[in-house]
Order: sequence, then structure tokens, then C-alpha cells
Amino acid sequence: MSQKQMLCITNVDSLVGYAIACRLLEGRKELQNMQIRCLCRNKEKLDDIERLGGELMQVNYQDQNQLRQAMKEVRCVFLLPEHSFQRVQEAENVIKAAKHQSVEHMAMKSWIGVEHVKQQDSQQFKNLHEYLKIEELVKQEFSGSKHCITRIPLLNQLFYLMTPMAEKEQALCMPIKQESKWGSIDLRDMIDGMFNLIREQVGKQSFVSQKQLYRLTPSQNWKGEQIARGMAIALDKSPEQFKYKHISNQEWQHYMRERKDDQRFKDRPHGEQGTEKPYTMPISMYFHNEIIQELMEWCELASQDRVDVTTKDLKEILQREPRNVEEYFKSNRDQFRRFR
Repeated sequence: MSQKQMLCITNVDSLVGYAIACRLLEGRKELQNMQIRCLCRNKEKLDDIERLGGELMQVNYQDQNQLRQAMKEVRCVFLLPEHSFQRVQEAENVIKAAKHQSVEHMAMKSWIGVEHVKQQDSQQFKNLHEYLKIEELVKQEFSGSKHCITRIPLLNQLFYLMTPMAEKEQALCMPIKQESKWGSIDLRDMIDGMFNLIREQVGKQSFVSQKQLYRLTPSQNWKGEQIARGMAIALDKSPEQFKYKHISNQEWQHYMRERKDDQRFKDRPHGEQGTEKPYTMPISMYFHNEIIQELMEWCELASQDRVDVTTKDLKEILQREPRNVEEYFKSNRDQFRRFR
């Protein structure tokens, strides 16, 4: 059996990275106390990682020597591409450093529908093209069962960010066409699924993936108006009066950038509320221009009917039904009220 028993997670100063790190650390006993090394650009508001027993390492993703140090004794890397304009180069540096240190396995987070940008304008879908490039780099260096790519759609937690506008407009406002079907999943389900996959590998002779591509989707996708009905319940609105509104990319981008200074999103809540842990709640430090651009590109794919995909992958790795979006809204009414 490999002597290495350390897992490394990149980009833990992002919503998904932080949530995965905290979930794995909370469940370390089930992982035979596997060590968790967490890489970040900035340690601000990441105290819980060290409190839970994780190793927090601030790195420059352009520094190969620093990254090689970060990959020492690591068995598996979970690569979450950076929300930066140098995303591809930084990811390639992580992959090279992992290869140099004989890391066994590389996992990566990507987007549902990303394969459809191959034939599309590389400027219109700049960020998603970069994700596709990073997928290829992972496959090249960690071939076969030595890698897995996890593609996800929107996260339900995005709807918290949309609540102030929803209250003002009496509508869920998104840059996705009315007739398009799309899906979202609960971040809590995603990280529970990742935990289960990693737990299966603990103590095994070699760290391998049964599948090289997981597409984590809801059991059913919906049109915006159907999702808006669920949100109406969370906001104590009449489903007949609360609507779905297709807005322009420019309007949505402007609105999302304003959330950076919205005090309602400044800090994580204390304690578990509804289905949320403090680490699954979005806060303003995550609202980079690059993540807003990523989301806009994904919404454009949705408007082109490129993301209406459903699989059983999430159900299978959770070993239960994923929480559907209507149930999510009902269970988290109190959290949505905070942002009205």
C-alpha cells in the first residue's frame, strides 16, 4: 500500500474549494485521519481549515518550486481551476508539480456542457475554453484511472445572490432564455458525493477512479419559470405573481458585481441552518470578475440548450436521491429571508 496518505486541494479560497476542504476535514475519522493540505492565494477567512486540523498553505501558482513543495507526500490532488486570467498556466503548473512528485491521482472540477464550446467562439466562451484545455492537460499527464473529471451545473447557493434582485423585481432574474431547460445542484450534495468517492479509496493499494467522468446533475432539469415557483415559496411570495425574467448579460453582470459590496454577504453565518453549513454559504470574497464571467458563459450555453443533461452519477455516489431544487428552497426559507 502507498505510504502517502495526504490529499491536496487547490483553490480553497473559493466557495467550492473551501466547502470540500471543510467537509473532508469534518469527516477525517472516516478517512483514517488522512492529512488534508489546502492551497490558497490568501488565508483571509480560512481559519476554520486549520481549526479542523487541515494544513493551510499560501502559494504562488506561478512558482514551480513552491508547488513542488506543496505536492510532497501527496497521494491525490483535487484541482479546482483558479478564477484568474492565468488559469490555464496555473493549472498546468500544479499538474507538472504533481507529476514531478509522483502523485498517484488527479481529480478536477469542471462544467456541465463544457464539451460544446469546442466549435464555438473562443472569445465568447473564453473561460469555458480554458476549462476544456485543463481537462486535456489532466488526461495527458494522468491517463486512464489515474484521473477523474467532475462536471457540475449551477449550484443552488447561487440563488441566495439573486434574492435582492428577486425581491425588487418580484421575479427570478437570470441571463437564460425563458424556454431553455437547465439544472442546479446543492453544494452540500456535491461535497458529500466527493467525500464518498474519496472514502472508497482510503487504505487501498492504489488510488484509482472507477469512472473518468462524473456529471453531477439533478434528476430533472427545469425551465426558469418552474424554478421561480420554488423560489417563490422561499421568499413567501405567491407562485402566481412571482415570475421568471430573462435579463441581459450586461444587467446580470452589473448586478453580480454589486454583490461584492453587499454587506449581507460579507460574513459566513454561525452554525448549521436549514440544509446549509457555514462553509456552503456564498460570501462576497468569492465574487471575482472571473467567476462572474464563467457563470455568464455557462448561462449562454444554457440559452443554447447545451446543458439540458441529466445523469444518475450524483445519485449513485450519494447512494440516495439528490435534494431537488424545490425541496432546497423549502428547507432554507430562513436563509433566503436574510437576503431580502
